[in-house]
Amino acid sequence: MKGILKVTDKNPEATIRNLCRQWLSEKSPSARPQAQRLAALLVPAVGRNGVFTRVLVSDPNRLAEVTPLLPVMSGNGAAIVAEIARGPATDTKVGLFLRPCELRAVVELVKLRQIVLDNVVLIGIDCPGTYKAAGFSTIVPYRHSSIQARDPDFNNNFVRNQKDYLTNEELRVACQLCEFPKPLVFDLAIGFLGMEVDQELWLEAATDKGKALLEGIELEAGEEPAKRRQALAELVEGRKARAEKQIRELDKVIMGPEKLVRYFANCLNCHNCMKVCPVCYCRECFFESEVFQRDLAEHVRLSRHKGLTRMPSETLLFHLTRMNHMMTSCVACGICEDSCPVAIGLTTLFKKVSRNAQAEFGYLAGRSLEEPLPLTTFREEEFRSLGEE
Repeated sequence: MKGILKVTDKNPEATIRNLCRQWLSEKSPSARPQAQRLAALLVPAVGRNGVFTRVLVSDPNRLAEVTPLLPVMSGNGAAIVAEIARGPATDTKVGLFLRPCELRAVVELVKLRQIVLDNVVLIGIDCPGTYKAAGFSTIVPYRHSSIQARDPDFNNNFVRNQKDYLTNEELRVACQLCEFPKPLVFDLAIGFLGMEVDQELWLEAATDKGKALLEGIELEAGEEPAKRRQALAELVEGRKARAEKQIRELDKVIMGPEKLVRYFANCLNCHNCMKVCPVCYCRECFFESEVFQRDLAEHVRLSRHKGLTRMPSETLLFHLTRMNHMMTSCVACGICEDSCPVAIGLTTLFKKVSRNAQAEFGYLAGRSLEEPLPLTTFREEEFRSLGEE
């Protein structure tokens, strides 16, 4: 089920809110017994104190406070999904508004048995790019940390003026390099890229869960508009070229052991990058285990062995191990770099490493729920090109 949804009053965000209101308040025509289509929605919002967050809203009367088109990313939503959907629940259905990179991370976490999809509905939304939450008020007019004082139409203007914002250097680094502006896996997708957003949105249901949300919604049926496909293709090509350029520049900085050591020289060993990474899934991390809980005598012994040891220690080992651990599931969301207090350029590095590793396995993280994880799959012919017999 797919088609064009007419936008009300030239306000795409209000139109999406109206969909949410129907999902939270109306009964499903095909449900037996009839029940609300969704019990709650996980969706971006801006609080009255100006804080950008996600909220789980269940009251249709509170939907004026949510901002589904908010172009801000302070964390990958898949981490929240992993907290609320760890196991099967009741018949309660919760809708999850997620960006393409967040959906891809959800797919990886499902394969890693961290998320169960039985009682959630994946609502994917186009993403032309996002800003960091920190400092966002200095880029756009969110004044006095108050939602009432900000430009009330900024989110709509952001999607209206797509060409201006798509090349904005203030967007997060990961977004400037992102090759997946529309969802790959979803129950229901809401598209606006390449559309006349004051007039229309593109809706597409890929599963029965998604189709249930579109029951009773008037759509102009048809195939995805050619203008949308063209706009997406041009956007992807531009970002691929930018990513290639960034990786070439990175290679000049990191290639060789000494350069790599220098690249991570400012690391504080805070583990922020690991803690916010949606696909860093171990319940107990090796680097936070007793193995690395050394007493003073052990630190002195290591210092005497080398004559001098850097403190904090083992920072390069941490990053290399982490890259090796999660590179086949990395979705290049860039949250790791955003969380780094010393601004180490992790986004381009992880994109380079994960892209190369996934290509070796013919795999793309988050592309399909049916595609098995490379490290859990034995293929007899694998790596023959490298001379393995």
